[in-house]
Amino acid sequence: MLMLSAQFVIMLDASIVTVALPDIQRELGFSASGVQAVVTAYNTALGGGLILGGRVGDLFGRRRIFVIGMAGFAASSLLCGLALNAVMLVACRVLQGLSAAAIAPTALALLTTSFPEGPARAKAMSKFGVATVLGFIGGLVLSGPLVDSLGWQSVFYATVPVGAIMAVLAPRFIAPAAPRRRRLDVLGAGLVTFGVALIVVAPAQGSANGWTSPQCVLPLVAGIAVLAIFPAVERRHPEPLVRLGLFRSRTLRTANVVSLASGMMSGAGYLLVTLYLQEVRGCSPVRAGLIVAPVGVLNLALGTVLPRLMTRIGLRLSITGATMSAGLLLAVISTQMTASKNLVVFGLVLLPFGMAMLATTVSSTLAATSGVAGDEQGLAGGIRQTSFQLGIALGVATLLSLAGTRTTALEAANPAAGHAQALASGYQLSLYVLAGLVITTGVIAFVRLREPTPTPVPAPSS
Repeated sequence: MLMLSAQFVIMLDASIVTVALPDIQRELGFSASGVQAVVTAYNTALGGGLILGGRVGDLFGRRRIFVIGMAGFAASSLLCGLALNAVMLVACRVLQGLSAAAIAPTALALLTTSFPEGPARAKAMSKFGVATVLGFIGGLVLSGPLVDSLGWQSVFYATVPVGAIMAVLAPRFIAPAAPRRRRLDVLGAGLVTFGVALIVVAPAQGSANGWTSPQCVLPLVAGIAVLAIFPAVERRHPEPLVRLGLFRSRTLRTANVVSLASGMMSGAGYLLVTLYLQEVRGCSPVRAGLIVAPVGVLNLALGTVLPRLMTRIGLRLSITGATMSAGLLLAVISTQMTASKNLVVFGLVLLPFGMAMLATTVSSTLAATSGVAGDEQGLAGGIRQTSFQLGIALGVATLLSLAGTRTTALEAANPAAGHAQALASGYQLSLYVLAGLVITTGVIAFVRLREPTPTPVPAPSS
């Protein structure tokens, strides 16, 4: 339960802040573009620190890192709410992201090592997936009422008591790991953290300043260059942060491609839907949240039957079926995104998409941790979570930029059509593109997942 609650809180925080941005901008003096740093700072720190967080848990004890991460998350969330100016808030968001980077892969590793591969782990991962979806949707639903009634600070205060309670309870309910004498690969840790962080921040800069601007190109090129050096450094280190042999598994590589697409759906898909409801159909944040909320409720029911279904049909068909279904349903949702479609029909179409999203998340997480030795589950979890986070960053930045470009072009070409219809067309095009990417990912998964799930092999001792 602690690990599921941790994942819920992290995903809640990933989505709950968005609605509060206008109030934060007004009260703390951010510029219209500068307020995005509140989101970018968190995403960059989280994305950059996930692999390191997972591996540190493997080496120095997952319970210890989990407790440190939860305590840090609660403290930094409190400081975010108490922020007196823009600089303080952005700095505290970095601390919040780093804390989440320690929690997420460690919680996943604690879960996977508690259950053997097979039906038991499938059931655990199904609950983990439900927590992921409920957390993200919960943020969208709760953000409006919290900001309207208690102010923008409340979106940060909401996670403080939960984080503090989990930090206190974790030592009681999580068994300590046996001590291991391992050295931390400091250079490797710095390279992978810095490289991934640069790549995560590049799409956000591209969306804000242009895709050919120095603010986008320079961090992207620098991030790729740093990560290109990383394998050479790891091969020379006697105890590398990342054992490169882990990537020989075709299942693991494919699962992380699917996790990338899953992140794009979670980040950009739900955000585009929410923006359509608010900006095109005129829904308040509360009403938009209530339209999306039934997806989470239905997923609670799906979570009880999904493990049995995946065990019966196998990992390959589970991943490909879920991913391609999610892509096709995104295309169906796109057909409903006009200025005049019935919102009841729109809400009903969201329900099966939410189910396919959950199945994609669960099956890809299972595959990403299959055949991995117990002492590397944190690393595998960190890689999976990094892929997911990169998907969120890339999807939100590129697809919102595409929607904006499409909207501007339509308004210039046909001013009489109206702003609402141009907005709807922009969001519709972006969802069509996302649908195509997700369907393509499903095809890749079907072709690539031909080998049986490998038997876990311990990492070589140094």
